[in-house]
Amino acid sequence: MMTAVEKTTEMHALWQERFERIKKAINLEPVDRPPVIYMGVAFAPRYMGMSIADFCEDPEAALNVTLAAMDKMGGWDGANLPGGGRITPALTSMWLSRLLVPGRDLPSDSLWQVKEAEVLTVEDYDTILNKGWSAFLQEYLPRVIDLHEFMDFVHWNMQNAQRRWELYRDKGYVIVCDAAVNVTIPFEYLCGGRSMTKFFFDLYRMPDKVQAVMDVILEDLLAQIKAAPRPAGIGGTWLGGWRAASAMVAPKLWDRFVWPYYLKLVEALVDQGITPVLHWDQDWTRDLVRLQELPAKKCILNPDGMTDVKKFKELVGDRMAMMGDVPASMLAAGTPDDVHAYVEDLIQTFGGTGLLVCPGCDAPINARPENMQAIVDTVHSHDKVVS
Repeated sequence: MMTAVEKTTEMHALWQERFERIKKAINLEPVDRPPVIYMGVAFAPRYMGMSIADFCEDPEAALNVTLAAMDKMGGWDGANLPGGGRITPALTSMWLSRLLVPGRDLPSDSLWQVKEAEVLTVEDYDTILNKGWSAFLQEYLPRVIDLHEFMDFVHWNMQNAQRRWELYRDKGYVIVCDAAVNVTIPFEYLCGGRSMTKFFFDLYRMPDKVQAVMDVILEDLLAQIKAAPRPAGIGGTWLGGWRAASAMVAPKLWDRFVWPYYLKLVEALVDQGITPVLHWDQDWTRDLVRLQELPAKKCILNPDGMTDVKKFKELVGDRMAMMGDVPASMLAAGTPDDVHAYVEDLIQTFGGTGLLVCPGCDAPINARPENMQAIVDTVHSHDKVVS
């Protein structure tokens, strides 16, 4: 039987092997097989028999149950995002919207829900212009979340970032998004706070004011990035997009209010040695060619099953890796054979370089465990195929 020291040494060696595999995939270098990356926020507690209410309330429980789910299934090289911390304040910080929380506003084993409503007002645009983004957020956040709850979330994450990274490493798991900064484009913050309908009207009715507000927000985000410490691991960070997707926004608006902000944020992150993980939900196929404008081998596309990944491979497969993208619908309603066929097609499409296999966006709460297992098993069937 191994001693604790021997077991730790073995896990650290496994972590290093997986780390090198993931780095090579990001750099578009040949790998022995594609890395297989876990993403299943609500899947983990449901799979392990924990209530969603407990998962949302207890940051330690969220951390432990995520690692337990990965251990139980086995074979994952790492995780897209680390488990731990409270998910609902994290989502509030990105959406600037109220969330309905299981065990408080909803039944204890249901999924959290974003409450779509106008909270950020047109008058708030002037406040942002006059006071700046950070000052405005201090005034705004109590409208959508209890401030003590939010600060507890911030403090837990600050105090446990290193420990959480070490817990993953000690189990041999590499965290892809491990950088100490997390931003998205101004479009998404404003769209969440204003509500989608109101914000899209704003883009037409007061475009100059909206752009001025976005520029103020951008300066604050760039300052956050510049102040972020240089990462020690993979150094990825989640640079999300959902309502700004090509399928949702007219080209003229997208070219003005979406893409220029991605360009500037990506350039700032890369300058800090951080790898932007473009966690893009919905369909971005129309504008995939614009990814050619980003620094080569410095970013990862992380789609959700709706973007045409074969078009991505054709247009920018020599410049950027992809992490994805087994669709949530397939994981919930498909069969292991469906998943196997999908993953096999991904592997053949990418031909041994530039692919990290992962659930698209996030494995849903009702993903079938055998379908998640099929992701892992299919990838491992390619062990040592590529030299």
